[in-house]
Amino acid sequence: MASEAASRNFAFMRVHGAQFDRIGALAERYFTDDPNTCLIKLRQFGELLAQEVAARTGLYVNANEPQSDLLRRLRVERAVPPQALDLFHQIRIAGNEATHAHAEDHSVALGTLKISRELAIWFHRGFGKDPNFKPGPFTPPARPEDATASLQAELDRLKTELAETLSDVDRARADAEEARRAHESAEERARRIAEERQTWEELAREAESDRNALAEEHQARQAVAAAAPAPLKAELAMYLERAAESIKLDEASTRLIIDRQLRDRGWEVDTETLRYANGTRPAKGSAMAIAEWPTDSGPADYCPSSKDLEQLR
Repeated sequence: MASEAASRNFAFMRVHGAQFDRIGALAERYFTDDPNTCLIKLRQFGELLAQEVAARTGLYVNANEPQSDLLRRLRVERAVPPQALDLFHQIRIAGNEATHAHAEDHSVALGTLKISRELAIWFHRGFGKDPNFKPGPFTPPARPEDATASLQAELDRLKTELAETLSDVDRARADAEEARRAHESAEERARRIAEERQTWEELAREAESDRNALAEEHQARQAVAAAAPAPLKAELAMYLERAAESIKLDEASTRLIIDRQLRDRGWEVDTETLRYANGTRPAKGSAMAIAEWPTDSGPADYCPSSKDLEQLR
């Protein structure tokens, strides 16, 4: 049954609703072959999570409210700490760009998967009032056939981190499954792919059919949250703040957010290509952020362009 399928990284969210697990699983599924659809699914995940936050804090309007408007209200009402809002915005923007620009970028999809999981962990710790919840390491998706060297290195790093946490039995089981797939016949592979496709199609239908039911659930939670006494609201806010302090992003995910924030301020920035090691240097009159600029104390994350240096003088 598709409803029994669990995502690799969002299964803990089932206690808050099976839809979170389903959408997370679909995003993971599409990463390897279709990073655009992966990002679109993650945008849906972020939208659903923001609606859930609004309903549980008495700020829900309806399922058709634009995500940008909802996030703005959550910020104004201080319902979501800034650290978590940054993650919400990154997921929203990456999903929008995937929808409208059709940018096939596995690195962005991988980073957004990790960011979405970190946001889910914040939600679970905060609304579950479980600040010590430990979800374990991120489980990387399968490697795309056309993976760049940097993407392959990142996937290998994540795979190594995961392997270090597995027991000998689990590690042996994972290795055996990987070996089995590597040596399966063409007929066995075709049968497996057909079975998997059926499962994912059913999972997608279930995710779509749950939307109307979720809207009713959100309205019900909204009524309860709006009537909650002030001490309970203050306690929830405390848990959300404490959970936000535990948000941890790796370097690659952090760079995605920093790149977006610089881009929003008019900088030309692309950590993957605009790097000192690639030969990028300051250009007169351009607001360009050059990554990994060498200094006496080690490489700086970014170096401002000549235009910005002139403004600093």
